[in-house]
Amino acid sequence: MKYLKIVMLVTFLSLFMVSNAQKKKVAVVTFYADKMLDLSALDASADLIAKNSNLSDDPDFNQSEPLNKLHTAFFDEYAENFDFEFIAEDEVFANEKYKSFKPTYEEAGNINQDVESTTSVDGYNVIPNYRQNVKDLKDVAEDLGVDAIMFIHLDFGFVKTGVGNLGYVSIQARFSMDLYTKDNKSVFQFREVAGSSKKAVMVKGIPVMKTDKIQPMCESAVEKLMKDLNKKVGRLAKKANKKM
Repeated sequence: MKYLKIVMLVTFLSLFMVSNAQKKKVAVVTFYADKMLDLSALDASADLIAKNSNLSDDPDFNQSEPLNKLHTAFFDEYAENFDFEFIAEDEVFANEKYKSFKPTYEEAGNINQDVESTTSVDGYNVIPNYRQNVKDLKDVAEDLGVDAIMFIHLDFGFVKTGVGNLGYVSIQARFSMDLYTKDNKSVFQFREVAGSSKKAVMVKGIPVMKTDKIQPMCESAVEKLMKDLNKKVGRLAKKANKKM
């Protein structure tokens, strides 16, 4: 009986060591938010476009707080659902190839085409999840010794309720999390959206584009988003764990 227990213990430890040795490694390579709001749900006049640009340039329009809350939730809660290992962020930030990486910012349909209209978690480069960037990051991934790279991105857009020039707008927070192997193969592309509980009135079809009105709406939308992600990332992880 004693011999059998020893054999079972050795077998368990061997399987445990093999399982850990085979864990895939993943590096989060970007974690950022767009400050330019998506106006496609509105009739975007030249005046509204100008107001949108002015808002994104306003230093008081600070998306760092909701972004950092999302970042903390990701690594403290969501990441635990995945079987693979996320390497330490400091390891990514200190990598010379990562620090010198020059992303592509222009792609059809993208409302932000430069880093000036974005904000990122400290240490991260702003890297859109374009195929060209995925391909170009292969050298970085190999230098980091990881099997896959993850892009995390947050952006915001208006949602309109009402008819014509009358009604209200709310803000929708849109979360994207994309995982690619170092050889440019997609493991998953995940999207989740959540609307703010706060709303703002429209004046002649244009929402009031002031920081003290828009900022709380963005924060409200992210709070709702984080609650939704708590439920959905676990289901996503089960599928991703099998694919990895």
